This record gives sequence, C-alpha cells and structure tokens, in this order.
Amino acid sequence: MTDETETWHLMPVAILAILWNLAGCTDYMLTQYGVAPYLQIFTQSQADYFTALPAAVDGAWAMAVWGGLAGAVMLFLRLGSAPWVLGMAALAMIGCAGWLILFATPPLAAVSGLFGVTMIAGAAGMAVLFYLYARRMRVSGALA
Repeated sequence: MTDETETWHLMPVAILAILWNLAGCTDYMLTQYGVAPYLQIFTQSQADYFTALPAAVDGAWAMAVWGGLAGAVMLFLRLGSAPWVLGMAALAMIGCAGWLILFATPPLAAVSGLFGVTMIAGAAGMAVLFYLYARRMRVSGALA
C-alpha cells in the first residue's frame, strides 16, 4: 500500500475543515460588522448579546475561527504545523464556548436556548476533532 492510498481521506477532510471554518469566519465577520440582513435571523436580544461580547471572548472567537481556517489550509497543504495551529484554535473555541455556556451573564442558554448551547458545543467539538485528526496525520507521517 502506498502513502497515498493510506491517506486517501486527508484531502476530503481538509476540504471539509476549510468549508467548516469558512462558515465560522463568515459568521464572525457578519456579526463583527453588524450586517443587518444577517443579524435579522436572530432575535433582537440574541443580536445584542453576540455583538456585545467582552473583548477577551471576542478575541477567543477570532482566534478560533481564523486559526481554524489557517490550520485547515495548512492541513490541505500537508504542513506539519497544522496540528499546532488547529490545537490553538480548538483551545480558543473551547474557551469561548465554555465562557458563553458557564460564565456569561446571562448564560447562552438564557438567550439562545438549548439550540444555541448545542451549536457552540458542537463547534467546539468539531474544532477538537479537526485537531485530533491533524495530529493523527502528523504522527502517521502524512504531513511534512
């Protein structure tokens, strides 16, 4: 078996990671710039909540989405540093999600309900999965 057949899944996973993180970056940008048509999909209290996050949480959100995108592109390019970047993005996403769910006043559940909590926890879970996948590819020698 060649290296290519052993890692046939690398490119599809990397493309999925890029698309996933592009969606996160789009959400981040539309929220940061207060794009009215996008914010209208939320209730007014939800839009106010997400546009008024503390700077540290906002910074973690930025690190999560932009780091995730950079790491996904690095994974696509088979760069050995992809797991490091994806790991940092995952930590930032876990920090952001943890603060929103556990420490925010009001907590995310009070603003967005179970759906919002599920979405942010799912996003954090995906970030961790992309990191673990990249790490596995690095260990197996699929990344340079």
